[in-house]
Amino acid sequence: MLEARLDRAAPLLRHLARHPSLEDSGWAALLDATTVQETSLFRAPEQLAALEAALPPLVLAARAAGRPLALLSAGCATGEEAFTLAAIAQHAAQAHAPGAEVRVLGLDICRTALEGAEAGEIGPHLGRPLAGVPAHYLPWFQGADGAPRLHPSLRACLGFRRASLTALPEDLGCFDVVLCRNVLIYMTESAKQAVLSGLARYMRPGALLGLGPTDTAGAPFLPFAPGLYRHG
Repeated sequence: MLEARLDRAAPLLRHLARHPSLEDSGWAALLDATTVQETSLFRAPEQLAALEAALPPLVLAARAAGRPLALLSAGCATGEEAFTLAAIAQHAAQAHAPGAEVRVLGLDICRTALEGAEAGEIGPHLGRPLAGVPAHYLPWFQGADGAPRLHPSLRACLGFRRASLTALPEDLGCFDVVLCRNVLIYMTESAKQAVLSGLARYMRPGALLGLGPTDTAGAPFLPFAPGLYRHG
């Protein structure tokens, strides 16, 4: 898939600077053309169920500290993963820590994907975007007419930002949950370690990291549940 995208984007290579920055127009266009944006709501349901079960103490601790429960979708594509995190976190807050605030940030390098995420569009590229959503979460994603639509409270807690996972911005803040699924598989081993080390710097002690099925994390992470690691 990536090779085919690179072939189609080959004309863009002529316009690249020798050492392009993230904001270089030619480099940005090449990234837009080649990054993979496959995603959906409630992808990896077993991992998300384990996360849902682990959230109550995290949201209670956040409320007790007078801060939001902070979640990061690292490589958020068109936003469906961030939308999912927002629904799970809001649901947990309502059930276990009423009044707790939730903040979800999505990071991606692709400008066109971020445009869709910021617009709050649910799966315009998917045939049945709500097919994988558990029944008790449907009210977060479905309007009165049954059409896919983000609940206003989800829109209010979501934010998106363009960034490279190998060079994270210094002002990201600290997170209680980070998902970085189906991103590391496209990277070299050294880049994977750079991303994991970078994410660890922005995670609170005891925070949870969710990875894709073929990914693993070493120190400072400890296995917690299938696909989930706890920041030591």
